[in-house]
Amino acid sequence: FVIYTFLKVRVNASLSEVFESLLGAFQGDSLSGKLFTLVLAAALHHLRAVSERPDPPISDIGLPTEWEYSDDCDFADEDMETLRTFLPAVKEVLSDWNLQVNESKTEFNTVYLAKKSDKDSNGQPMANNEPWRSSKTLGSLLCTEKDITRRRILADVAFKKFEKVWLEGKKISLERKLRLYDAQVVSVLLYNSNSWSPTKATLEKVDTLHRRHLRTILKIKWPRGQISNVTLYERCNVEKLSERIEYQRWKMFGHILRSQENTPAQIALSFAIESNYLFKGRLGRPRMNLFTVLNNDLKSRNLSIGNFQELNEIKDIAKCNKCWDNLYRYRLLH
Repeated sequence: FVIYTFLKVRVNASLSEVFESLLGAFQGDSLSGKLFTLVLAAALHHLRAVSERPDPPISDIGLPTEWEYSDDCDFADEDMETLRTFLPAVKEVLSDWNLQVNESKTEFNTVYLAKKSDKDSNGQPMANNEPWRSSKTLGSLLCTEKDITRRRILADVAFKKFEKVWLEGKKISLERKLRLYDAQVVSVLLYNSNSWSPTKATLEKVDTLHRRHLRTILKIKWPRGQISNVTLYERCNVEKLSERIEYQRWKMFGHILRSQENTPAQIALSFAIESNYLFKGRLGRPRMNLFTVLNNDLKSRNLSIGNFQELNEIKDIAKCNKCWDNLYRYRLLH
């Protein structure tokens, strides 16, 4: 701990006066993140004790009422006004633990599906364009379709920053260019892709952008130069990004299945299964969501998670990392 420690702060070329630090940990210290997690967990436990929030944080219908990642905290409720009145209590309790709530980054969102007849203040249709879809959490938009569109734009911008390397880097080998492309562009495009629930048409747009970039790196332009998609992937020794996304989603699903029962992801998974026979579904075509995509991944391997017995059977498989990885490859072979 940084306790009874005397420090100075450097701003450009200037140094501050010496001051004493009585709490905290050195930035970059290996214990820093772990200690922060423990303090935050204790503060949240304190918050639940002095408020009417459930402890453990699970609602009466089985939904998680809070989840955290690093220093980001999310609280959920069926009533928006309850959350608004809850904010002052959050600020007060967390400040007792020397944790500050950044109100400028605090957002309130209502997740719902607008009717076809609903219009916004400008008279534009709100269906598939509800405000929550543009809300960002942990660097990703809540709506998969909007997030993928945004990621494609960001990846294209990142690709153009290295245009000289792709077009003029004669002394740079193709292998090194592709490694650079994967590190600087593909990483931007596939950020948090393991939680996407995209349609096949949306995934094809991702693959199309990827192939366009690869052709540019190979300096192949239509109509003078032509190359099939299969040959393109073979020459660059890469796979389709849609397949890479599926594998990342499969790995993430395995982590969830191996996690403890009281984690938000496990609670949400249990709620999704239970809601299939407890709640009446909405009218119209079923919406694509992560639970549906994961279930489709399993069905392609002659499995499903329609009930808790099936879920427990899949959890037993996921306990073995190698078995889970082999199960993913089973679909590739069939």
